[in-house]
Amino acid sequence: MSKKLQQNGLFESSRMMLPEHREAYILHQEQLAPRTRPSLDAQAADEMSRLLSNSMVLGDRVTITLFHEHDDVSYTGRVLRLDRPARTLRLLTVDGNRDLQMNLITGVTSAGEWMDE
Repeated sequence: MSKKLQQNGLFESSRMMLPEHREAYILHQEQLAPRTRPSLDAQAADEMSRLLSNSMVLGDRVTITLFHEHDDVSYTGRVLRLDRPARTLRLLTVDGNRDLQMNLITGVTSAGEWMDE
């Protein structure tokens, strides 16, 4: 009997991959791989610190982007408290208070003035 018909030989001999499937597989593998956290330069860190302080003192709304292995997460709100020794901050969002770790912050932008509802 032919070797192709024994055990798993029939499937093994007929295996092939279309270019579309290969591209989809490569994209899927890239999405599964964890990303590395970007390093911030001193100027960007100073700007983020200034925006966070202004948000706490003046009540300005900021959008904070946090690093995550697969996709970044953004929250918009007003900084209520900065705890430098614990490296956390409390953000007042529309959904309530949220505690964020400062070492995960990759970006801070101004989101306009705070609107009380």
